[in-house]
Amino acid sequence: MELGLHDRAAIVTGASRGIGRQVASSLVAEGARVLAVGRDPHSLDEVVAELGSAHVVAHAADVTDPTAAAGIVAACQGAFGRLDILVNNAGGASPVPLADLTDDDWRRGFELNFFSAVRLASVCAPVMAAAGWGRLVHVASVSGREPDPSFAPYSAAKAALINWSTSVSQAYASSGVLSSCVVPGITVTELVAANAEATAERLGTSPDEVMAKVLARHRVAAGRFGTPAEVAASIVFLASDAASWISGATLEVDGGTLRSV
Repeated sequence: MELGLHDRAAIVTGASRGIGRQVASSLVAEGARVLAVGRDPHSLDEVVAELGSAHVVAHAADVTDPTAAAGIVAACQGAFGRLDILVNNAGGASPVPLADLTDDDWRRGFELNFFSAVRLASVCAPVMAAAGWGRLVHVASVSGREPDPSFAPYSAAKAALINWSTSVSQAYASSGVLSSCVVPGITVTELVAANAEATAERLGTSPDEVMAKVLARHRVAAGRFGTPAEVAASIVFLASDAASWISGATLEVDGGTLRSV
């Protein structure tokens, strides 16, 4: 299928590892150019070395900084002369018992998983609208639909992200700027592995046993966890011409985890 992504310019946050790194790779494979955004310059340099400096430009930034969005957009326009796609992928959380959460935990969770996406899309959308074409793809989570009490701020922030994405769609779709969410199930990334290790240490068990219990608890219909490549494929589709009449959608990429209609 021709996705119409050749020479499109994309911003991908959280691009140094996991789903974001795979999204950058998949977009480059389709002929797009990518501004890879992350906090670790060394990891971003590895992405550039892997994918080629002609296709990827690294931009080190902390997306939770309220001033970062304008600089990220300016970097994309400066590198590629245009801005077509935003993939709001940066996010994450560590398990904390609900009763132990502090106000700072809630603030940090929303800054990383919600407000960073809002700020960046708010700068990108008018630029895209002026050009008459744009794609905003936000990486949410099944936890935004079925909350996990061990990840309460993360779950609440992802629920807000799904809701807000539809508001953006209503505001900008008539200008050719489409906004949708991908809703991944548990995907085997570095972050998931680190959380499994932390939980295993806390419980005195092994990471494999933790992951087995998670799989049983979530009752994933496919019987396994997802891979970054599987999630990235859905993101790249929503970022393409092939998704020209999809906006305000939530695309579940979860192996049958969610059961609600």
